[in-house]
Amino acid sequence: MTGGPAAGTAAHLNFYLDRGCVVVPCRPGTKKLVRGAGEWTAEQSRSNRDALSGNAAMRNGTGGLLVVDVDAKNGGSLDVLAERFPGSTWTRTIQTVSKGEHGFGVQLVYALPDGFNVRPVVLVRDDQGRPMVEVAPFAMLPGSRARGADGVMRSYEVVRDMSPWSPTPELLAAVEGRPVVVETAEQIPADDDPVDARARLGSLLARIAAAGAGQRNEVFTQNALPVVRLCTVLGEDPEMALTTAYEQSGGGDRDWVTSAVRSAIRRAGEEPSGRLGLGPLAAGDLDRMQTWARFAPWPGKSGASDRRVFLAVVGACRDHARTDTALGKRKLALRAGLSEETVEAALKRLEAAGRLEIIKADPWVYRRPLLPSNDDTTHILPPLVRGISNTRDMCMGVGALHPLWSVPKTREGLGLDGRHGHLFDLVCAGLTSARALADHIRSRPDSVSRTLARLVEVELLVKTGIEYAPAPLAGELADRLALELGGIEVCAYRENRYRDEAKKWDDYRRSREEPEFRWDPLTGEQWLALPDGIRVEDIPVDGRSHADESTELSEDENERLAKEYEEFQRRRWHEKQELLQQLGLPNELYG
Repeated sequence: MTGGPAAGTAAHLNFYLDRGCVVVPCRPGTKKLVRGAGEWTAEQSRSNRDALSGNAAMRNGTGGLLVVDVDAKNGGSLDVLAERFPGSTWTRTIQTVSKGEHGFGVQLVYALPDGFNVRPVVLVRDDQGRPMVEVAPFAMLPGSRARGADGVMRSYEVVRDMSPWSPTPELLAAVEGRPVVVETAEQIPADDDPVDARARLGSLLARIAAAGAGQRNEVFTQNALPVVRLCTVLGEDPEMALTTAYEQSGGGDRDWVTSAVRSAIRRAGEEPSGRLGLGPLAAGDLDRMQTWARFAPWPGKSGASDRRVFLAVVGACRDHARTDTALGKRKLALRAGLSEETVEAALKRLEAAGRLEIIKADPWVYRRPLLPSNDDTTHILPPLVRGISNTRDMCMGVGALHPLWSVPKTREGLGLDGRHGHLFDLVCAGLTSARALADHIRSRPDSVSRTLARLVEVELLVKTGIEYAPAPLAGELADRLALELGGIEVCAYRENRYRDEAKKWDDYRRSREEPEFRWDPLTGEQWLALPDGIRVEDIPVDGRSHADESTELSEDENERLAKEYEEFQRRRWHEKQELLQQLGLPNELYG
């Protein structure tokens, strides 16, 4: 750009102010908001136009504009964005001030539908969990000057001067604000009206972002709790919003801010409130994924297992009102009715096939189910389900992950597995002959006929000539067969085994804890105190009476058990938070 920073910024103000965007001033040469400016409205932005002639930023989502930031210093690029959201790179583009191995970062500006609310969210992360593509609370205006990651002062520049295009449906679903599902008869208080709440949230985040050294932590602590409350009303991620504002203020103590955010979330969780739900676009995406997974071909020996694992991932996302899930292999195994080893192999295949995106945010690993938008999958679905997103009631009440499909093989007869469940669903969807089913799943007709014969044998299907149809009371029959043929027993055994292993790790943890010794105030002697208050009198303090029965482990064994126990504790904490989320109770994972 040839003009100075003031002229450059002023040249682009009309683009934002005429659309009704909230534009706020930033400190000269930085991305930090001027104190108090975060409370501005669109009218104040227009009235204080002169204050915006230097560095300025737009509150994301205002004025019908969405800005997606591609962070080059963390490895972000347009190719990364295109891989995650195909067809999303052609729109108005602004070059940022930081560069990486793929060149300079960019901001892509999109036109939002009327009334659409966005939320701060990281769309793509690198292997270390750093954001590569994200939607930040604020976006710098072109003409603003700031130092890049390499310390060089540069200007934000428009590199593709065109009208903003509409984002793709997949991108809209990913940035959509999550609504609040209020589970009580009480209405949201008037002072928590979403319109007012959004303005106040932007004000509080701007206040945190504008805090300087010496007051940063104090300002953060003062405003964190009200930010969490407002995020609950608006359906936004409080951890993302607070962490981003803290980083914009120049804060670099990640451990401190993580602890402070979780403390605020815990305190807010003690107050009565609703839980976050999914926006209609994201919920619709999960419905389409579920339909596709249930009725797609899934050929090959491993296809049926991959189908069940994918459905388990989608189901976990739906249950927790998220577009991704951090459930571990064991939890997914219990959902899918498969062994942990089978689930692990299926997850790798699904990731390689582009059906799952792995998001690493240390120490967690999140899995996001995908239905590639560049692949028109409607033609591979049976006629009865084409164009239908919600097919949960189509299969006679027999779920795709019903315990019936975990019936083991025995000497008395064949079992019932995922392929039986797959064909049963396809028959319900209108593929009623062995030939049609074989063509659909790309298998041999004789193999399909044997699977169908087993379903007829247990009376789940009725055969008339060459046509098959589901039994009238298939749902009730499935429940009874799962109990009689051992499907429920297999699932219960797997769950009990995992519980027993959890108990083993609890015992190991207790064995590693230092014993607590107390002094008897009457005798002056030292006793080993147990948690329930019972004292053990015949155990010497040094424990040498058991020297002959020593069962000490080697250093290698201790190290191995310690590592396994650490992993177990991490998984157990996460599962506890998931359970609290399912019960609608406050938790540290989702807020």
